[in-house]
Amino acid sequence: MAPGWCCKMKCYLHADAEAIGTCTSCGKAICPECAMEIGGRLLCKPCCERAVSQCIGAQASKKEPALALLLSLIGGLVSGLLIGLGQIYNGQVRKGVLLCVINIVLGCIILIVYVLVSILTLGLGAFCCLPIFAAPLLTWLYAMYDAYTTADRINKGEPVRDWLE
Repeated sequence: MAPGWCCKMKCYLHADAEAIGTCTSCGKAICPECAMEIGGRLLCKPCCERAVSQCIGAQASKKEPALALLLSLIGGLVSGLLIGLGQIYNGQVRKGVLLCVINIVLGCIILIVYVLVSILTLGLGAFCCLPIFAAPLLTWLYAMYDAYTTADRINKGEPVRDWLE
């Protein structure tokens, strides 16, 4: 380029208007009518609208950690089977359903073993096997902890994955 030579840019949308700069997001030349300044950045209207919709979408996906914990707590108290309600609230449906299934299967296995040991030991083994009933309680405690921490991670914008994805 020769010294003193200046190339004037035209707006990508208004061919007759002189551009005042380029969009910091897409790089298109924009005129004063098309330009919007947000957070010190010059953006074209489509990029600005996209940024606003992403921000609104991020706000809409916020989760309440205490509610996630409460749903898992209530699900376990009401039926003992629905411990995954907090995960379902967080959008992790597979994890929530799988936790419920694991809890049901674990409870059935424990009940069968408890009954068999009681029969085989003529009732004496029933007392020593009582602590085995804490296993579903541990699953329930994990579900409550996971529901709370996952909702918190979602709010922080950290990636969370559903089981079996």
